Amino acid sequence: MSLRSLLDGPHALAAPGAYDAFSARIIAEAGFPLAYLSGLANEASDLGYPDIGFTTASELVRRAGNLARVLDVPLVCDADTGFGGPANVIRTVREFEAAGVSAIHLEDQVFPKRCGVLDGKEVVAMDTFARTVQTATDARESDEFLIIARTDAKQTDGVDGVIQRLCSYVEAGADAVMTGDFYTAAEYAEITRSVSVPLFACAADPAHFDVQPNFSLTQWQSLGVKVAVYWYLPLFAASAAVRGAVNGLRDLGTATLGGTPVDSYHDYAAIVDLCHWLDTTDR
Repeated sequence: MSLRSLLDGPHALAAPGAYDAFSARIIAEAGFPLAYLSGLANEASDLGYPDIGFTTASELVRRAGNLARVLDVPLVCDADTGFGGPANVIRTVREFEAAGVSAIHLEDQVFPKRCGVLDGKEVVAMDTFARTVQTATDARESDEFLIIARTDAKQTDGVDGVIQRLCSYVEAGADAVMTGDFYTAAEYAEITRSVSVPLFACAADPAHFDVQPNFSLTQWQSLGVKVAVYWYLPLFAASAAVRGAVNGLRDLGTATLGGTPVDSYHDYAAIVDLCHWLDTTDR
């Protein structure tokens, strides 16, 4: 099913944040109808760096193409601020679309950008980013490649300013909008009442449940949110599991892992579709 069709459906959706092609295959195998390439998770897994703008467009497009090739569900990708001026935005859109991605989100932060959970974010003028959105929508080859306009303006503009920005971006042609900050239930309800396109929202990680509750999918739907992006979940779960496994090996001198779950080679082989590839190479 296309991403546009999913967004037109009646239900709220959860999108786990893949950090590589392997985690994306696990997400699809679990039955999620779409996957999300998290900028933070990609930056950490590909470069070992924090999410403060280290990744280049070519690095991210390469990673996105790897995911798109192994997925049979739509892939939404974090494309930061578009990686430059209007000409760069045009190239960014065309490269991601050619890579097989179903949608990208662009954000209205200044460059270099900062992770959405960090303080001190700065945003460009609303009219400036509205022109970026229009440039992006004009650059795509197909209307099935969606442009999602994200705002990180809560700290600087407040909720009213966020709503004003999102409405401006919709007017400029955005197919959907996204919030990069955390909000209360009442604030989300106010935002979704005010915008006429689907809203993507960032789920909070455990360190921020005091700022934004750990909403269930039923609660997201009641707030009018169409897609809840779990940008942190696969990466943070993997880091905890790897830490537990390697610490066990360090402390015990053997891979007797106690309570740390570890897949077998057979589990790995199923995820990467090993039998299919062996059949192909043995012909």
